[in-house]
Amino acid sequence: MTNKTFPVWLCRVVVGVTFVISGLAKTIDLWGFIYKIEQYLAVWQIPVPHGVVFTVATTLAASEFLLGFLLLTGSYKRTCSWLIGLMMAGMLPLTLYIAIANPVADCGCFGDMWVISNTATFIKNVVLTILIIYLIVNNSKVSGLFTTYSQWLVAVIAIIYILVIAIFGYNIQPLVDFRSYPTGTPLGLYAQGGMSDDDPTYVFVYEKDGVAREFSEDSIPDDSWTFVDRIEATPGAEPDQNRYDGMITVYDTDGNEATAEAIGSTGEEVLLLIPDMANTDISSTYLINEINRHVNSRGGRMAAIIASDNEGIDMWRDLSMASYPIFTSEDTSIKEIARGNIAVVYLRDGVIQWKRTLNSIDSEIFDKPEPDTLPSLGFSGKTIMWTLSLFFLGLELFLWILDRSGRAVKLHFSRMNQKK
Repeated sequence: MTNKTFPVWLCRVVVGVTFVISGLAKTIDLWGFIYKIEQYLAVWQIPVPHGVVFTVATTLAASEFLLGFLLLTGSYKRTCSWLIGLMMAGMLPLTLYIAIANPVADCGCFGDMWVISNTATFIKNVVLTILIIYLIVNNSKVSGLFTTYSQWLVAVIAIIYILVIAIFGYNIQPLVDFRSYPTGTPLGLYAQGGMSDDDPTYVFVYEKDGVAREFSEDSIPDDSWTFVDRIEATPGAEPDQNRYDGMITVYDTDGNEATAEAIGSTGEEVLLLIPDMANTDISSTYLINEINRHVNSRGGRMAAIIASDNEGIDMWRDLSMASYPIFTSEDTSIKEIARGNIAVVYLRDGVIQWKRTLNSIDSEIFDKPEPDTLPSLGFSGKTIMWTLSLFFLGLELFLWILDRSGRAVKLHFSRMNQKK
């Protein structure tokens, strides 16, 4: 590697990896990225339909990943450098404004996977911009991993991979759960206050205006705070002044705290989560009532937690003919548990077994449900993520080997011609 080659590859790796991680994190949790864009729009008081926000979020996230991966492999050297430069030309002034005005708690550049402050985000973008300017000048001077005729396949494989992840995350649930309540969380035990001194309890660290504070599992703050980390509390330690029992705070229609009533710690329970009544589809109530009948026939129960006032709850109860109890909570807390306009969470003995959007559940399976119908809806997101990623990298590696073989054959014949 020559003295001119090393700086180019160093810039490719630093910028490429940053864009790949940023795009992948947003695409995995596409709902989270949509919520972040909607936060910006709410601050700026710009009404935009959900479909437009979804399209913009998907395009931005997938483009970040694709451009980052192409830069890492040295593909489309001139085009890729300029497109990333144009993207940074928009992101740099935006993050400067965010660092100064602080309209939202964090810019969401790495989603919930890695939350950094607005100031750190701006500094990161300044460094990236400098490296990208260098690449715009020098990137085309250093060859990449693939020849020109195979670069389009590199891009096609990458875009299919990232779109599959986005489709799964939006329509079912994120394949990797970066939030506070992943599958396996003892949601009901926390709600009941039934954790013993030997059981793990968690403290949630949030940041606002550069100040980090600990919050309990039932006092998650609003959107103005940025989630930083979830840490296990020391058994027997004195609680922080902001630490309380319970995962989230749920209220009944009279405004009384009813978390333990809504989230059980024994038996089977299905939680119906609705963070925004405006985006619900009334046609989905048939499936909801079928699930309710099925879980009741098994001795379990269903409860709905809706981010709405009593008027909205009464409207939902009338339209859906709900026979299950309905509670209220903050939309931020509901979104933290599961993604989607209407999400379903299945608990067994208070522990989250699976969660998914209602639209991802086939209503026909509840026409004649089997004993294992509810448990069978679970899936291992990490296993799917690893499988997709290994398949993606394996295809790219196979393409690289074929590409290199073609180069070797071409070099062999050119040398033979020179000898003649």
